[in-house]
Amino acid sequence: MNRLIITQKRGKLGILTLNRPKSLNAINAALQQEIISHLELWKTDRLIQEIVINSSHAKAFCAGGDIREIASFVKAGQYEQAVGVFLHNYQLVHYISNYPKPVISIMDGITMGGGVGLGCFSSHRIVTGRAVLAMPEVMIGLSPDAGSNLLFSKAPGYTGLRMMLTGKRFHAEEAIKLGFADYMVSSSMVDYVLTQLEKRDMNDVLSFLKREKEYDSSFLQEVESVYNAPDVKTIISNLKQSNFLWAKEDLKEISQACPFSLHITYKAWQNKLSDLREVLEQDLSVISHLMMRSDFMEGVRASVIDKDRSPKWSNAPIIPKIIDTCFVSSYKLYS
Repeated sequence: MNRLIITQKRGKLGILTLNRPKSLNAINAALQQEIISHLELWKTDRLIQEIVINSSHAKAFCAGGDIREIASFVKAGQYEQAVGVFLHNYQLVHYISNYPKPVISIMDGITMGGGVGLGCFSSHRIVTGRAVLAMPEVMIGLSPDAGSNLLFSKAPGYTGLRMMLTGKRFHAEEAIKLGFADYMVSSSMVDYVLTQLEKRDMNDVLSFLKREKEYDSSFLQEVESVYNAPDVKTIISNLKQSNFLWAKEDLKEISQACPFSLHITYKAWQNKLSDLREVLEQDLSVISHLMMRSDFMEGVRASVIDKDRSPKWSNAPIIPKIIDTCFVSSYKLYS
């Protein structure tokens, strides 16, 4: 049986390598507990000054929560177990964000859902040329979670709302523009960087990888002209009327998303919570409601199981009171 994580001590580094290759390092309770137990040991290890989190998989850093496992719980009516998968994921994000030693995440390959939470709330965030980030939850009847709303709400202008509603993938340079990463390196140079980090001051090594990238101001104005709207319906109308090439692609993507999820996601972004723990608790409330809707299982069927990309979303009217209800629950990040 493969170990869920591989740990190494190299010089002053503690390296924690995610090792669930068949599931693209999807986070479940067992993996979360393994990560936290090792990091707890390293807290008091005087020889370890910095932590590195990477992956043994050449194509993925972490694909997020284990959606198949969650769907199996929901199908069996085991909703508490399903919520538990999300809860373990969110607790891990919160733990990483508060770790007392520097945590360097190396997002090389697919980084989605809870993988974004794990990698992008580290203190030092590296993306490679192979990095592919996304929060595509609206495509499975959920809403961007794992704390990502905090980052999207701080992204320039309306770019964060755009990414949340479209579930759009973004690569290394755009991850830096959005505020999801700080440093960039080619995949072929990762081992060299680790060797340097073993021996040299972390800040000196990382300073050469620092990237300052910003969106063009004219593009930000274009995005605002479409997404600065009072509701999702108006945004879709703006996309239909827009002549911007990027808007045509956005319309195609947003038209495939779950309508109810779009309204939830719009409200979550508008809430503009500024504390990670508050955001994670909002995520927990929202997800605990959304996963019990028929849209979730239909989204999983269309995207993960049958992969026909043709979900049949609920056509029930979207009532503001029901949307508001999704932001209230008894679930807390810590009991």
